[in-house]
Amino acid sequence: MKIRITLLSMLVLCALFSGCGTLRQPATDVLLTGAGATIGYEASGRKIGGAAIGAGAGYIASKITNAQMTAALTDAEQHGYDRAMAQAVKQQYWIIQNQQRRESSTAENDARYITVTLPETVLPDGTVIQPTTTTLRAQ
Repeated sequence: MKIRITLLSMLVLCALFSGCGTLRQPATDVLLTGAGATIGYEASGRKIGGAAIGAGAGYIASKITNAQMTAALTDAEQHGYDRAMAQAVKQQYWIIQNQQRRESSTAENDARYITVTLPETVLPDGTVIQPTTTTLRAQ
């Protein structure tokens, strides 16, 4: 009877601390090892060997559970990071789009065109470039 009360109190104590992030793994280890020991003890007809096997099985189950929880947390964190990066890229895209819209609207208003006449030019290799007239856009 004392063993049951002790194991039950350990289980309750572990359940109280299982929500805390820093004690999650140790509390899960103790909780599942204790539960496995209790189940093994009762299933083996109250033999210590059964309790030891049950405790081992509970500890292994605890490690598997902790690994899955850690993997799920890591996956959720990566998913959140990816979503945040996608959102940041979208925001940057729209910032650039809005800047270009503002620049194009003010640039069109301030633009002026200058007609330039280029004279006949002789290059050092003897090539002659004919005179031409071109229009340049100036801001």
